[in-house]
Amino acid sequence: MSALQYIKHQDIDLIKWDYTILHSQIPFVFAQSFYLNATCPNWDALVIGDYEAVFPITYKTKFGYRYLPQPPFTSQLGAYGRVNLETEQQFYNYIIEHFNLIDVELNVSNQLQSEFISKKNTYTLNYSEGYKFNQNTKRNIAKANENGFVVERVLNNEIIMLSQKYLNPFLEKEVSLSKATVSLLDNLLKNTDLAGQLYTFQVLDKNHTIKALGHFICNGKHALYLKGTNFDKADNSGSMHLLMKHAIDFFADKSLIFDFGGGSKQGLANFYIGFGGQVMTYSFLQVNRLPRLIKILKNKR
Repeated sequence: MSALQYIKHQDIDLIKWDYTILHSQIPFVFAQSFYLNATCPNWDALVIGDYEAVFPITYKTKFGYRYLPQPPFTSQLGAYGRVNLETEQQFYNYIIEHFNLIDVELNVSNQLQSEFISKKNTYTLNYSEGYKFNQNTKRNIAKANENGFVVERVLNNEIIMLSQKYLNPFLEKEVSLSKATVSLLDNLLKNTDLAGQLYTFQVLDKNHTIKALGHFICNGKHALYLKGTNFDKADNSGSMHLLMKHAIDFFADKSLIFDFGGGSKQGLANFYIGFGGQVMTYSFLQVNRLPRLIKILKNKR
């Protein structure tokens, strides 16, 4: 068994790190360095061997305690690379020993079982297996077409401006995200653009009014619906259905997996199922061994 190393952020070999992520069984964009650099600046790493297996340490400090949270806009971290139960156990033993508070999603290839692990669901399409839209989805797409809606890719130099104008207010007011959290999304879009993996689409009506906006990330294997919304909810005019259909078709020859990026709420789950989305179940590791007073303060946040 190769030795496990804890590597501080400035000492991580990001080229080797990203190679390991992209050649993993599940090469999710969440664990790529450009993504982590935006959502959890100064993250550290657990590394086995010469980056044969890796585990991002997305730590923060509060009340003098280092804890391990899941960063915003991020899913499925955990162990990547040449992963088996033995390497997973090595990583698990380390974080259990060194962190008293852990809230980390493990990616779907991680199979370790523990009393601290529960299950979460997301929805994905595997392009090699095919997919079908249900009748409700087809009706909504037809409605958008009848309304004269069109989907356009947003020029990269306009993405941040459009996102800040249209999406950020929605995230702050409707989703109740803090300004600090929403600013992380701005940083993520910038990093993703620099990495050449950002795709943003907008739905426009006949008057060139924006009806929907959606950000996507694709690393050539994993296409992720990051964030987006529609602005015609009261009209129910099908703009988001049209946008999602366009994205699914667009990434069909550019990716192996299309990831809807969630689905824990039934309404969203039904929306994704309508496009042929299949449940992907993965693990959620939660540990809280904080002193009683700190637990009370945490629960009052």
